[in-house]
Amino acid sequence: ITAAVDSVSNVVSISGHPTWSFLAFKETGGFLPVQIKTLFIQEVFKRGVYTLGTHNLSYSHSEADIGELLACYREVFGLIARGLKDGTLAGLLECEPLPPLFKVR
Repeated sequence: ITAAVDSVSNVVSISGHPTWSFLAFKETGGFLPVQIKTLFIQEVFKRGVYTLGTHNLSYSHSEADIGELLACYREVFGLIARGLKDGTLAGLLECEPLPPLFKVR
């Protein structure tokens, strides 16, 4: 997963255990984390990967499964990188940015 994140390493970070990792999105170039995460979710869903930014890998996942995930990430992170670079990220969204589920009190 880390190699697929390289194109957006200034915006996306990975934390957690290798078998249960989490993606976190950072504000950059005037774009909010929620905009970037919404585009990420929108695009991975279009490619048949259903995640909200967490990964629970197990022995039931084949090398082909992981290969499909990485191919999807290469495409999606490349799209995000281009949208950030040329300032068109917001225009790529097909919906309103997802509201945060949790708030710090």
